[in-house]
Amino acid sequence: MAFKNVDYKPYKGTNAWRKITIGTWPYLGDPSIYGWVDIDADGVIETLKHYQDQNIKLSPTTITAKAVAVAIASYLPVNGVVRLGRIYQRKSVDIFLQVAPDGTGENLSGITIRDCDKKSLLEIHNEIKEKAGRIKAGDDREFEKVRKTMDLVPGWMMSKFLKFISFLQYGLNFWSPLMGSPRDGFGSAMVTSVGMLGLQRGFAPLVPYSRCPIVITVGKIEQKPIVKNGKIEVGEILPICATMDHRLIDGVGASKIFKAFSKYLEKPY
Repeated sequence: MAFKNVDYKPYKGTNAWRKITIGTWPYLGDPSIYGWVDIDADGVIETLKHYQDQNIKLSPTTITAKAVAVAIASYLPVNGVVRLGRIYQRKSVDIFLQVAPDGTGENLSGITIRDCDKKSLLEIHNEIKEKAGRIKAGDDREFEKVRKTMDLVPGWMMSKFLKFISFLQYGLNFWSPLMGSPRDGFGSAMVTSVGMLGLQRGFAPLVPYSRCPIVITVGKIEQKPIVKNGKIEVGEILPICATMDHRLIDGVGASKIFKAFSKYLEKPY
């Protein structure tokens, strides 16, 4: 005699983004290591005010993206990709930032800032603003091509499809516009904001098919007791959480990039 293990029914609202997530993680288990740090936010806040005085609405996520790029550039062994059982090093530091085109978070896309470590905060801000505007307006051909391709892939086939595309792009290092996906779309690291959702902290998972070894989440700036000059004061901190690929990044590597990361955020502008 057999019975249902779970009483459920099919969900009819599965969109392209949800199909991708199911295909990405068909089972549990990955090489993730996690870490978080509370950054003294004085430098970030000062930088935000500096640009605000110029009527430029910079975000903590933009500043964090630049800090991540600078940190990776300071310790290039982490700027790699695992393919065919070997580690290969990327020649540029590219940072991927998530965008919610419809404002709901149900359909996510992203922007890749190439050579992010070599660009100013203003250049990064303008590039994000321009690309995000095109995506939200539906004028980004690359995003629309990816969305339409994913809509056509059946849910039961999504995992195999993503693995196949990943193998072509990274295993064989082959890319063509006909593939319907961007060239090295996720770059050296991903940066996303959970602070905009009202969360202080949150860890994001690694995305296997992206071959991206670092995922950074930016929390909400909050007040917290901190020690300054040997005294306990109420200060503002920026919570940063990181998920990293342990095959590329060990404790020593993580320590080095976080030192460079923290140093940049002391005085970003």
